[in-house]
Formats: sequence, structure tokens, C-alpha cells
Amino acid sequence: MTSYNKIIPSNETPDLVTLLKALGHEPISINSIEFGYASVFGKRSNNKIVLTVNQQFNSWFDSSLRKGGKLMDFAHTYWPNLSTAQIEGKLREIQARSAKENRPLRKRKAIRIPDYRFASAHPLGYNNEFANFLLESDLLELADLNIQEVHYYVIDQKGKRKDFCAAGWQNENGGWEVRAQKYSGCIGTKGMTFIPGSHSVLAIFPEYVDFLKRRNDEHLYYASILILNHPEFLSAALKRASHFKKVLSYIDDMRLGYQSTSEVFKDKLPHAEVKPL
Repeated sequence: MTSYNKIIPSNETPDLVTLLKALGHEPISINSIEFGYASVFGKRSNNKIVLTVNQQFNSWFDSSLRKGGKLMDFAHTYWPNLSTAQIEGKLREIQARSAKENRPLRKRKAIRIPDYRFASAHPLGYNNEFANFLLESDLLELADLNIQEVHYYVIDQKGKRKDFCAAGWQNENGGWEVRAQKYSGCIGTKGMTFIPGSHSVLAIFPEYVDFLKRRNDEHLYYASILILNHPEFLSAALKRASHFKKVLSYIDDMRLGYQSTSEVFKDKLPHAEVKPL
């Protein structure tokens, strides 16, 4: 074993396991405090353990070289053409990089999700300002009796109440699905919206507005209508649709959250007829 008089502080140098990882070597076995590696100094031909590292004593032994030692012994064997000063610089650099990679991430402040609460629902036009918004957005002429003017609010961290208004419809779990310029979501419990009709024909839409735009299609006469409202209800919709003899799936595969939905329907419900929106 070669000894080196100049010793650099241990907190400025990596341990052998950290050094080997930085050099691209991962252990093929770990037994308590011993780490076993395939050939590090020669060509690796199999998973036979050649180099053994004792983590407790930060020492190593290579059976192919029949030699071992401490960290600096390993470094001089690995970089035989470098001086001690050059090796010390490399070790410090590796230790600094390793310390940076393993530094605990700073805890981020949790984002407070607004707790919107339902206040009331009215026929469209109760609020003149909101009715004008619907008219400008071409939503007013599409609306039916199921579309309501939903009033909701949130209490901020200072206890101050802020009120909002949006077009919305109720889902089968009692929640209100609202859609506005600055917010789209559910007030209350999420769920699908079901409009009963035929017991044998079911038409599925992602959004209520999608249904309103196509409600005059001849395929929809007497059909039951199922509005997903949210992409996560796709599997539940497939299960429910399996009870109908005829299924019409109105899908837009380019819409966020609904990519490849038509392929899912074709795979899970071969009798479903996929219709593009």
C-alpha cells in the first residue's frame, strides 16, 4: 500500500463509493458495508466481482491487480499520469458536484387551491353583465334549461368574501360544473351529467356545450345523453355505455385530456360509433 504524506480534509473529498459513481461505476452487489464492483481498472467481461470497497473504512481491494488501499491509493491507480495536486483538484471537484446534486431541495410554499363554494343558481339573464358575456360568446343562443347562471364565492386568507358568476350545469353528484372566462371547474363534488332518454341508445360528449352544438343531429333523437365533464370519468363512462345496445361517442382527440380517446372506445366498445366533434 502506498502512503501519501499530503492529506486533504475528508469533507473536501468524496468517499470511494461516491467517487466510483461519479466515474460511472455502480455496485453489482451490496453486503452490509461492502460494495462489490465488476472490473474498474480493466475491461469488464462479466458481472464477476473484482473490486471490493469497505464503506466503513473507505478502503478498497482489486483482485485483478492484487492491490488496494485508501482513497488516494485508488486515485493514483486510476489516474497514473496525474500528479498528486491534480488528483486533489479532481477529487474536490467531484465532491462539490456530488454535494450539489444531493443537496435537499428547498421546500416550496404550498399553493393554496381556492375553496369555491356554491351560493345560488338562476335562469340565464338574472345578471345583465353576465348575460352580455354569454351573448358575445355565442353561448346564450345555444343554452337550454339545464344551463344556469351559477353564483359562487370564495373566502380568502384574510376572511374577505369574493363573489363570482359563471354559466353552469349540475352533475349527477350534485356538484355544479361552471365555465367562465377565467375559471373552469366544479363547485362541489365532481361527476358526470346524465340526461335520460332511450334505454338502448347512448350518446357521450366531453362537455355540455359540445352536446348543445350537436343536439339537433338525427342520431340523437330519443338518445340518452352522458356528459363526461372531466377526462377522468372516461373509464366510468365506458362501463356505463356497455349496458347500451348502441353507443355514439362524440370525440375530439386533439383536446387536452382526451387524446387517443377514440382508440380507447374502439378497443373497449367495438360496437361504439365514434363521431368527430
